[in-house]
Amino acid sequence: MTNPKATAAIAVGPTQESVYVMCVQYRGDQFNGWQRQIDQPTVQGHIEAALSQVAAHPIRIAAAGRTDAGVHATGQIINFTTSAVRPIDAWLKGVNSLTPKSIQVAWVRQAPANFHPRYAATARRYNYVYYDRDRFNPFVDGLAWCTENLDQDAMHRAAQWFIGEHDFTTFRAAGCQSLSPKRRVNRCEVRRQGHFVVMEIDASAFLLHMVRNIASALCDVGMGAPTRSVRDLLLVKDRVRLGVTAPPQGLYLTHVSYPGADFPPSPEVPLLNAVS
Repeated sequence: MTNPKATAAIAVGPTQESVYVMCVQYRGDQFNGWQRQIDQPTVQGHIEAALSQVAAHPIRIAAAGRTDAGVHATGQIINFTTSAVRPIDAWLKGVNSLTPKSIQVAWVRQAPANFHPRYAATARRYNYVYYDRDRFNPFVDGLAWCTENLDQDAMHRAAQWFIGEHDFTTFRAAGCQSLSPKRRVNRCEVRRQGHFVVMEIDASAFLLHMVRNIASALCDVGMGAPTRSVRDLLLVKDRVRLGVTAPPQGLYLTHVSYPGADFPPSPEVPLLNAVS
């Protein structure tokens, strides 16, 4: 039965539509990926259901990128269009109260009518987090890749081979549908942060599983493979030569760039803040 008080509390707005942009954080290990699926828990599905309830009409969202099952985000950018009139805080608090605790909206802004989080973006940044204490840690499981001890300096030197425009055939998944294997990487750095080693990579766009495959190659270097092995993998253009794809739990979408947009900075990876 419909609650008459709840129904009365929903304001009826004018037909003029507004566009809003949100920064969303989520733990990807709690969901079957980003994209809406029938009978599967996904981040998009939960957010659309929450927004539709706040707006009192169906809402569909667009995102800067679709993350795989197990992949996290601290800076996923989405937008939606609505005719409902609500205070900015109502969208933020409403979604945060109606979604699982593993999804949180960091901020909300009104956006121009032509804003699209995917097509307006000029760069995306990912972090890949390794926990290299040479043992499994149940408190890190699902949030980082537990590995053997890593040489972060060797990994950083090897990572410089990725900078610039390259053919990333070796580093894309077999199911990648991109017409071109070429991508331009603006920055790729590796640093140690407490018990964690962090790879940070920035590019205009990525191929399917590209970041996780780069993380795998750098992990091999961290465990003793020569730094030139990265150059060789780029040149050979053969996915079979790389080996395993790094698991999804170490990967975080941390930032999306929109030149000229006055958006707040994306939150840092909480796991790393705890040891910084």
